[in-house]
Amino acid sequence: MASRKLPPEAQKIFDKYCHNFVMRLKKEDAIKMFTSDFKLSEKQAELMFDIYDIDKNGQLSQWEFKQFYTNLGEFAPELFEAFEKLKSGSNEEGEFEKAWDVLKTVKNASGEVTKDADLESLIKAAVGEEKKMDFGKFMNLFSRIKQSRS
Repeated sequence: MASRKLPPEAQKIFDKYCHNFVMRLKKEDAIKMFTSDFKLSEKQAELMFDIYDIDKNGQLSQWEFKQFYTNLGEFAPELFEAFEKLKSGSNEEGEFEKAWDVLKTVKNASGEVTKDADLESLIKAAVGEEKKMDFGKFMNLFSRIKQSRS
């Protein structure tokens, strides 16, 4: 069963921005945390806040932060860098072929690149029939690759 607690290093980061022992971060504190501790730009930090403020109450709870940290954590800047490569020269979405070129070098939890057949299956599942990949699909795919061990 998965642990309900944050890893100590993540708890330390979260605690730096808590006030009066309230285990929620106001939006401005969460943005500051994302920019300072995870090296995201202001725009990227706002996007992460909007995605991970799951209950849309304008605050980032410890549980919501755990979702971010578990899915991306220290790899958040790499996610944005990879997505920028994907959409360079196109609109806000990337295509299947470009996704392949970008993701074939992303290392998984074991420190290895994903096997071609596995990567192809993951990308096909993510892009669907329209063969386009927006940021949400890309983030999901990227975090699946980062967390896999094969």
